[in-house]
Amino acid sequence: MLELMQATLLFEVERRLVFRNGEWLVRTREIPELGPYSSSLEAVEGLYRHVAICSGRLRQGEPKLVRDFLQHSVAECHEPGCQFCADLLALSPGAPRVQLKAAMPV
Repeated sequence: MLELMQATLLFEVERRLVFRNGEWLVRTREIPELGPYSSSLEAVEGLYRHVAICSGRLRQGEPKLVRDFLQHSVAECHEPGCQFCADLLALSPGAPRVQLKAAMPV
């Protein structure tokens, strides 16, 4: 999933997240308030999924990876050491600098 997210690397993700009435929303150009999500990590996942779909980047990805990316849910994932969840966490606001550097394209 990181491959798809790196192609759509977003900056200032925290400025797009809104916490209101106990729920997280995401600001996008197409949808003023995408969501609601129950956690900021779910909101970040929703933001990356939205941008990947709207930008057409999914057409360039490997079909299985794209399918897994679209079906993954941080809220429902119970797989220990899930790489998708780790990738999202590395790209989320407040992630340690070491993780963010590792996630950046070379």
